[in-house]
Amino acid sequence: MYPMFIGGLTVVCLLFIVSRLAILRREEQSRVEQGILLTVHLKRIIDSCQKHRGTSNAVSQGNDKLKPNLVSLQRDIDQLIASGDSHQLTRFPQWASFAEHWPRLKKHALAGDLKSHNLVRQHSLMIDGQLSLLDDVMRDHDLHRMMLDRCTRVSEICLDTLRVAETVGQTRAIGSGICARGVCEGADRIILDFLRISVQSTTNELVKQIHTIDNHDLRQSLQTASNAISDSISKLISMVENHVLKEGKLQLDTNDYFNTSTRAIDEVLKVFGIIIHYASQQHTRMI
Repeated sequence: MYPMFIGGLTVVCLLFIVSRLAILRREEQSRVEQGILLTVHLKRIIDSCQKHRGTSNAVSQGNDKLKPNLVSLQRDIDQLIASGDSHQLTRFPQWASFAEHWPRLKKHALAGDLKSHNLVRQHSLMIDGQLSLLDDVMRDHDLHRMMLDRCTRVSEICLDTLRVAETVGQTRAIGSGICARGVCEGADRIILDFLRISVQSTTNELVKQIHTIDNHDLRQSLQTASNAISDSISKLISMVENHVLKEGKLQLDTNDYFNTSTRAIDEVLKVFGIIIHYASQQHTRMI
């Protein structure tokens, strides 16, 4: 009877361990799924804030036609902040900093009482904090453990993609202001020329990084995306060199420059979308 009791107890213990492991596994999967949702949510906020930076700088430099776009972007950002997904970010210090910073920056953008350089700088500091927040969120939800191949982490390639998009976004913001003013001179010329070089180098590094990802499922889509990135960035750089960084009165419309820059950013962000979509579908076998 004693051996039967020991055997029964062993079975019960094994069942408990198996059950507990299954629960922990489901909790881990749920945590990763939530992290993916928050990553996409933060990407939307960053993208909207980048557009707000470029639009508000163009308005501050004299393009009043873009004021309705500015108001619309502010409304979109307010809605993103008020959403349920954002409530889950309140435990992160960077979110509190952003939530405090944004209302003031929004008012300054509408009032036009900040100098152009300060306006752009305030946006860039805010977006840098959002990228730092995104890094913390992905780590907190174990996305840094998700691998696309033996060497490439989902979190790293996503952050690298967003950082390249941010460099292009800064180029959009400065260039939009220059086009609105109609002349490229002074500090803006120096900054835009520096950003032009930075966009070229960081994009080239990103494309090389994409090409090293050894994932059969993603190979074709990433190849197509990297080609589109190179093409759109090349068109933007050509526009900057031939139509913005020039002496005298500019003839380039702000909307044309903004849209060309945005297309380049969108192509970069397609890589982010491809990887996050893949992670959302395959996360159970990527950790």
